[in-house]
Amino acid sequence: ESTTVPIDELYIDYEVQRDVLHKHIINIIKNWDPRVCSPGSACRIKGKKWIYLYDAQHRTVAAALLGYSVIPCAVVETEDPNFASYAFELLNDTGVKRLTPGDLHRNALVRFKNGSRDKRNVDAKTMQDQFDQLGIDLQDKNSRQSDNLRGDHDYFFSHFKYAQKAIELDDSGRVLHAVLEAIRSVFPLQEEIDQGVFIGLYELQRLAGTTPNAKLPQDWMRTLLESCKTVFKSSHLIHAKAKVQWEHSHPGAGWNAPLAMSNFLRELHMHTGGKINLPFHGAGSTVGISEGN
Repeated sequence: ESTTVPIDELYIDYEVQRDVLHKHIINIIKNWDPRVCSPGSACRIKGKKWIYLYDAQHRTVAAALLGYSVIPCAVVETEDPNFASYAFELLNDTGVKRLTPGDLHRNALVRFKNGSRDKRNVDAKTMQDQFDQLGIDLQDKNSRQSDNLRGDHDYFFSHFKYAQKAIELDDSGRVLHAVLEAIRSVFPLQEEIDQGVFIGLYELQRLAGTTPNAKLPQDWMRTLLESCKTVFKSSHLIHAKAKVQWEHSHPGAGWNAPLAMSNFLRELHMHTGGKINLPFHGAGSTVGISEGN
């Protein structure tokens, strides 16, 4: 049932909500009509003072700026501290603007903090721990370019789904940690941990786990990247040249990042005289460097 709620009793939890869009608020204010201000959605958690708003944050902020002290709202009474997170996902993960992987990751961290130990939330916490330990921000590129949203660390990685792949491969976080650390240490002057190099190392590690007798030496990722760096000084340049070589060796084929990057890194290592016996996807998957093409 909808009722009017004092705006100063509403709490917008930005651990759950996406960041407010200033342009959206301005557009609401320009076209404000109280007759079409539909009710927001919120919950009151037992034992908490605040009413947590999980839908209609832009309408609420706009109403406050326009001088309103109350806003129509449907308030759910609950004892579940994760209710606002669940409800936010259900309302926003369909339709025109779906939740991003970053939104889902942030919500999983909130649920872990609130005591949920579902595997998804535990994996999100393990994943975030690896980034925190290495001083790397996990955030999308738009947030990175914003003064207000930019993370505190000197390095960042923006591909949430690639990071999740590494956690799915090894839920202890060791593989993710090793990939991030190798790229950061070999290319310390680059702010962004390159996505292509990341997925190439991940794929080589994945292949090693499924290929008989493929035992990779300790610290093989760093050794591999150091050999590649003798040819291309930048990880971003390695990524760009891999795309050029893939188009050359597979004309007309679409870009397959795990396959192309892992084979490019492997063959570049061989080209420099590297001795690590790296796994690959078999005949037809090579990118031509090993054949001198």
